[in-house]
Amino acid sequence: MADTQKIHSEFAELLNSKVEELRSSLSSEMRRKLEATLEPAPGTSPTDQLNSAIDSMQQFTAQADTLRSLLDGATRFSGRSALFVVKGNSLIGWQGRGFAHEDRLKSTNIDATHGLAGRAIRDRSSVAAAAQEFDAAFVSQQGAPSNGNAWLLPLVVRDKVAALLYSDAGASGKKVDSSALQILVRAAGQWLEILTARKASGTPEAASAAAAAAAAGQTSTSPTINAAQSFSTDEQELHTKAQRFAKLLVDEIRLYNQAKVKEGRQSRELYKVLRVDIEKSRDTYNRRYANTSVADAGYFTQEVIRILADNDASVLGSDFPG
Repeated sequence: MADTQKIHSEFAELLNSKVEELRSSLSSEMRRKLEATLEPAPGTSPTDQLNSAIDSMQQFTAQADTLRSLLDGATRFSGRSALFVVKGNSLIGWQGRGFAHEDRLKSTNIDATHGLAGRAIRDRSSVAAAAQEFDAAFVSQQGAPSNGNAWLLPLVVRDKVAALLYSDAGASGKKVDSSALQILVRAAGQWLEILTARKASGTPEAASAAAAAAAAGQTSTSPTINAAQSFSTDEQELHTKAQRFAKLLVDEIRLYNQAKVKEGRQSRELYKVLRVDIEKSRDTYNRRYANTSVADAGYFTQEVIRILADNDASVLGSDFPG
């Protein structure tokens, strides 16, 4: 009888323990799902973080400051990041963020013709692979990322790869948002081109025109830029910023929805497929520029047609509001 009671008691304790574990597990799962449905706090969404990083970078007029700001921004979307300058067939370490031995980066010299670096420079596109494919000595010195993988993103200035941004998850395992990093690096390249044009021209008017050209992806002889030259300097700067912001928003839609973009183009109902994303980004653009002198310029619509529809407005469908 005593043995039976003991068995019943032990079984009850085990059962209570399992029930408590199940309750805790269910509670955690429900909390996770609930948090996933909540809107992020203002200023914390990936778009907000990306806009903030680019705005911060474009406050500077010196190349070194711009590159430092690029690295600061990259830390929002990766565990560790480092910038390597391309010099001939070598990559020379410049600065990094999140590394245990950042002071050793400047003495790092990596072959730029092979491995991951060679692919990124040759194809002028972002690549990802095992960090060892970048450089085994670098990984040994700085420590391997938690998942073993790394991203390399080329910083293209005036059609040349001037530097490579290395990013990985670091020891903490922070997820690398490669899409955000691609937009950030592309914006840095465009801004450096603007600064170069500004320095070469020596005049605010010519610099603003060059900035508008870089933001719109046009040449300096385009009609849009010629028209912009009739604006005051402040108006030119506002148009430049509006074009650049519209391009950023639409670039982000494309990068995060590549399958949908392809589907929408093929069905010629691109707007219907991406309506929610397009209108959300349009609202973001309008909150910043709807009450300014560039409100009627139509930069957001132009970028939707140019970037998402590949300059063919008909693929957007008849319900695209324009």
